Amino acid sequence: MALLAAALSACGGRAPVPAGSAPRDGASGFVSLSRVPLREEPKATGAIVTMLPRGAEVKVESVDGPFTRVLAKGGRAGWLEAGTFESQGEQEARERRTKAVAGFPAIPGRIVSPCPVYLAPDFGAARWGELEDGDPVEVVLAEHDFLGVRLLGIPLAFVPAHAVRYVPPPTPTPAVPVPAQAVLPEPASPDAGAVAGIPGGTVAPGPPEGESPEPYAALPFGAEPPVLKTRVEPQYPAAARKAGIGGEVVLQVVVERDGTIGGVFAVQEGPMGMTAAATDAVRRWTYTPARLDGRPIAVFKTVRVRFPPAAP
Repeated sequence: MALLAAALSACGGRAPVPAGSAPRDGASGFVSLSRVPLREEPKATGAIVTMLPRGAEVKVESVDGPFTRVLAKGGRAGWLEAGTFESQGEQEARERRTKAVAGFPAIPGRIVSPCPVYLAPDFGAARWGELEDGDPVEVVLAEHDFLGVRLLGIPLAFVPAHAVRYVPPPTPTPAVPVPAQAVLPEPASPDAGAVAGIPGGTVAPGPPEGESPEPYAALPFGAEPPVLKTRVEPQYPAAARKAGIGGEVVLQVVVERDGTIGGVFAVQEGPMGMTAAATDAVRRWTYTPARLDGRPIAVFKTVRVRFPPAAP
């Protein structure tokens, strides 16, 4: 299932078609690859009617296995192979995904085996292109078997997690010490050492050298993942329970170095107050923090909160 397949929102937004699902007859779609053959028959060896460029709009007419019959601009009809275009609903969901992760920090990485680039975290989703061994990526999101990456020309796409290795930050070159002339210390003032107006206070030590204050967007290679210790169940919204409506909320959270929850970002909202209920509950969860080289680290983590409808 796609990470951010959006539910109906309170402002009247439409729920998109999940990535990899069969297109609906009459639905609009857009070519996702740079050039795609429109074929006369629903098979890979069918004669080519024309080549469609990325972004070309098509209308779905019917589906035959892995091929979809579409009507292209100019009245040309033919068959497109699965994964070569995305529906309008999928495109809208992708735009919401991109907006939701716009502020996430990125971790540099590189591709270690050739792989396709998908527009959603689903092996049946529309493809954007391919990456080769050694291509650089910026990882901003982890979702099951996929990593969300920023690429040149597209702010959010997905690649199989096994195809990526993180690039360690460069080791800083130690400064060459320069002998300094002796300087006599100035007389201490009465408030010397005061912190925030407290006489005798001391400056708290900063993070260890080389440790980034930013949370990791995805669990670094070789790190131990955070483990849930305390789970607080959400309060089911009374109106939704009474109406027999269920839903699912997907949140991106920061598990801090002390195991508490820091930032909480809604990337898939639920109806009738479920997003607020899930957020309130998850903020009170606690974890055994993730660890890298024996030290606790802050990481982003995706959590799902389900609200199953009451049995009739």
